[in-house]
Amino acid sequence: MINEHVSHEVMMLKFKAARFSEGVLMKAMQAYLRHRQNAPPQHGKMKLKELMQRDQGATMMEIRPEAVRGFQRIAKKYNVDFSIYKDKTQKPPVYQCFFKARDQDVIAKAFNEYVSKQQRKAEKVPFTKKLQQMQEKADILNKARQAKDKHRSMEKSL
Repeated sequence: MINEHVSHEVMMLKFKAARFSEGVLMKAMQAYLRHRQNAPPQHGKMKLKELMQRDQGATMMEIRPEAVRGFQRIAKKYNVDFSIYKDKTQKPPVYQCFFKARDQDVIAKAFNEYVSKQQRKAEKVPFTKKLQQMQEKADILNKARQAKDKHRSMEKSL
């Protein structure tokens, strides 16, 4: 009984949607296009062609493939418009980053944060190395403790 009611409502909705006239469809499309024109400009990653159509001058720098993702996060944070271009003519391929921002201070701040983040990563000691160092210290302490225990047991037996 409930299924019949639901299916009947779906059929009515389908019938009403099929009766759209050309005028209603045209008005809906025009309203959508007006909405798109008034939308705020996009920031962050975009195509190179879109980036060059913007009014500010673009700056380019080469970037390592493993650093692309980290740079993208920071650039989005500061609303820097950028485009990553892979130059396949060179072996190995080189990634070029074209970027724009309204203010040069914003670009400088984004790069300073990116560089400081990379330096912190480089200075950080890997966990496996720390674990290995702690294991070596523990081995040394255990050997010293075992030697001390053997010496005490011999004294007591005499």
